[in-house]
Amino acid sequence: MHLHPSAVNGLHLHPVVRPVLVVARREVLEPLAVAPGEDVDWMERLRGITGWTQPAQRPDMVWAEVESRLGTALPSDYKRMVETFGEGAFDGFLDLNQEPWTHLREDGLLIWAGTEHEDLYCWRADGDDPDRWPVVVRSFDGEDLLFDCQAAEFVCRILVDPRHPYTMAGYFDTHWFMNYRESG
Repeated sequence: MHLHPSAVNGLHLHPVVRPVLVVARREVLEPLAVAPGEDVDWMERLRGITGWTQPAQRPDMVWAEVESRLGTALPSDYKRMVETFGEGAFDGFLDLNQEPWTHLREDGLLIWAGTEHEDLYCWRADGDDPDRWPVVVRSFDGEDLLFDCQAAEFVCRILVDPRHPYTMAGYFDTHWFMNYRESG
């Protein structure tokens, strides 16, 4: 039924802009399958797991300045994560720091991410090659758990591996990165 404008009795109707959620199916390849000796680009796998298709969000990062301030080089996969995804959180839960925090430096740890449950995702900053630093999770109760992998692999695994001790696989069938600059 179509109402003539005069039938609305002086009401002024204006279009309303509302955000809507669109759900689309996407194919996610086997993200954790690794052949022996295979050279894996975990950042590309992370892009695939999250369905990330946007351009780099922080290509302007001046890592030389950040590393100079921190007094150390940083892992290359972490730098790619920050450049690619920008400021935000994986699955709206795991906050990616734009620059590592040094609050636990006396323990040999640099914090690269954290969760709302106060878990801190760190590197054990041992050795001259930051690409070989293991990930350490410092839980809210002060316990440390070491993972012999880089940050991007760690994030891939917690998103999709239901057996991982910090898994998010049981909460969501698909995963995403929530960019805070676009969400606000």
